[in-house]
Amino acid sequence: MRPFGRAEPLRVPTTTGSSGAEAKPRPTDRPILLLSVQRGTLSIELDAPFVVGPLVVDELAIALPSVRFPVDLTGGVTRFRHRRGVLGRLAVSARTEDLAAFVAPRARGVLGEGTPEIGIVATELGLRVGMRLGRAALAFDVVIAPNERDVRLVPERARGVGLGAPPHVLALRALAEVCRPFGRLAGSAVILPDAVASLVRHVMPAAGARAPSVHGARWEAPAAEEGSLSLRADATASPPALAAAAIRAIEQAELTAEADAIAAAGDLEEARRRYLLALERAPRHPEISSRIAWIDVAEGERAEAALSTLVDAIPAIDAGLLGGALLAAIGDEGGAIAAYARAAHAEAFGPLAALVWLEVARISSELATRLDALDQAVVRSPSLEDARWARIEARLDVGDAQGARADAEHLEAAARGPEARHRIWSRAADAFLSRSYVAEARVLFERALRYAPDSPEAALGLALSLRAAGEGRRALDLLARAASLAARAGRTLPSVEIELARALVEYASDRPAAIARVRAIPPGLLQTAEARALEGRWRAELGDLAGASLALARLREAAEAVSPDDPDRAAAVAAMLVEAADIEENARGDLRAAQRHLSVAIRLRPRDRQIGAAFRRIATELGRVAPAPPLQAAPPPAPIEEITPSDRAPSFTPPAPTVESVRPLDEGPMVDEDDGENDEILVERLTDKLRANPHDHEVALHLADALARLGRDLELFALLSARIEEGGEDVRRELWPRRRAVLERLAETARAEGRPSEAELYEMMAASEED
Repeated sequence: MRPFGRAEPLRVPTTTGSSGAEAKPRPTDRPILLLSVQRGTLSIELDAPFVVGPLVVDELAIALPSVRFPVDLTGGVTRFRHRRGVLGRLAVSARTEDLAAFVAPRARGVLGEGTPEIGIVATELGLRVGMRLGRAALAFDVVIAPNERDVRLVPERARGVGLGAPPHVLALRALAEVCRPFGRLAGSAVILPDAVASLVRHVMPAAGARAPSVHGARWEAPAAEEGSLSLRADATASPPALAAAAIRAIEQAELTAEADAIAAAGDLEEARRRYLLALERAPRHPEISSRIAWIDVAEGERAEAALSTLVDAIPAIDAGLLGGALLAAIGDEGGAIAAYARAAHAEAFGPLAALVWLEVARISSELATRLDALDQAVVRSPSLEDARWARIEARLDVGDAQGARADAEHLEAAARGPEARHRIWSRAADAFLSRSYVAEARVLFERALRYAPDSPEAALGLALSLRAAGEGRRALDLLARAASLAARAGRTLPSVEIELARALVEYASDRPAAIARVRAIPPGLLQTAEARALEGRWRAELGDLAGASLALARLREAAEAVSPDDPDRAAAVAAMLVEAADIEENARGDLRAAQRHLSVAIRLRPRDRQIGAAFRRIATELGRVAPAPPLQAAPPPAPIEEITPSDRAPSFTPPAPTVESVRPLDEGPMVDEDDGENDEILVERLTDKLRANPHDHEVALHLADALARLGRDLELFALLSARIEEGGEDVRRELWPRRRAVLERLAETARAEGRPSEAELYEMMAASEED
């Protein structure tokens, strides 16, 4: 026997070789145990570290106090494995790389449908966690606070961009999901109950031995090393001496436990109320104030309230991502950029810092600031594709084609497989071509075709490059090949058909073949409106005015599906409708058809002065050419057959029902509405007032009443449509009955004047109002 003291413990291996020397541990799927005698006590210990999920059990010592010496150790652990011992010490560690690999698949659904990119760093308090999926990123700290045999995991300092919920809520949900089924969410923390017992109950039975008693064992404070984190439990350990920051985190968790639990369950409004109650108990608490502000940001349209709550506890410019988001929401570009820049420089998780720099580039109005922010984004996360693409576009905007191509080559080097490389070069070539780098775009499209020679999209891009370079004949051949490739694959690419049709007109003067191409584009696509506009233009050039009118009517139907909320598309389609109105007016002399096109254009661009002026001019011309017959000057309301047609001239002034006088919104004299001429004046005044303040709903209602009295139904329809599109649900419920009545009058007038197709269109729209 060795004496007590510093002597090394006696190790008795479970198996021995023929020479009696200690056998080396061999890789196994179960823990290997050995006997150890130290200071007169027999113990069972691990012979080598044993992996449990992302953890490594480095040490495990179980004392057998019931065994008295002298004792026969023949047979090793097998002889004592059924005895119940007492846990002496337990040490576990985890490499951050292993933790990240373990967490990634379990974090699916936190930021989106895919598996996020995970980054984990060990700190003196626990862990620093970051995750990114697409343009969404979340980062938070995890304070590991042992409590006797339990382990508490407290998330704090949660922050992120592109999230659909407050960051702290997502951090709690992510932590709970990763620890399932061993951990449970309890207020502001995830608890691993009796983690000591759980570990030894997993290790010892796997080794074929009995689990020991863990009475008296308690965890010590965590210890961090570079790339790993370790925890020790010992039967003789004192209560853990936690760092001051860990104690603050625990106190904060107790303050917000109730509110955090409600927020994690999804009731953000009730959680906000509970946070406010907690803020009364701990006034100007920075973290509580931040969580309230994050809820306001997530709910939307509460930037002022969130900023007011935040600045009571901390200056907005020092509030990191939250401060930057709030300052950007209220239009303080300089303050938002300063707050974002501070947060990005201080952020340890590279992908999140890169996305913050992308936010700086997005809100910055100065090109130099934008380029610097994009450079910072690429430095912080070189593998982030969004940063590279944003810098490619910015470099092209300032004429740095060489730098943009270098970024594209970096993306190609990082891509795997021909499909990914084809996608990168096609997108890069589109960016070059859209900024008129014709020669460079041609080279890049050829490079894209190298990886996918049968791609009709790449062939289309190369053809557009050739056409821009003046090689129209070659472009026409390539466009025909692109169409052939698409047909061979059983696909119809509207963009290919439209560009081929344009080339047939421009270089072959073959309008019939071009019309056949665009007619093949079915309804319901983004390119449908453009196809119908081109068909109408080319039919009019061929002299087929009836066919042109039919194609332009289909253009108008396609335009009805376009939302004014998409300004670029609405502007493009409105321009097509203006051209259609010009064809109807000047080529066919059909002012009513022209007015119908312009009425839809007004719906798409209600504040476009040129469209409005064209509409009023057409209405005036209609009144001069075919004024409506005067009405009987009788006070009772006219039956529906006598309602003024929609295309009555603005100068026509039928009698209006007798009502109380209406005062104009300025301080002018009272206007007697029994006088039709005064209604005309009232319409002009109210129109000017509405242009000055488009959000004045009362003025809009007065203008609608005046237009209804004058029988100017098309203008009334355009006004009501614009108000419904821009208003909320209450405005829609208020104005839908009026718009339905206008549509019914327009349908009645169109049918009475021999325009059944137009009447059916109005009736269909009125029926959709009822649905």
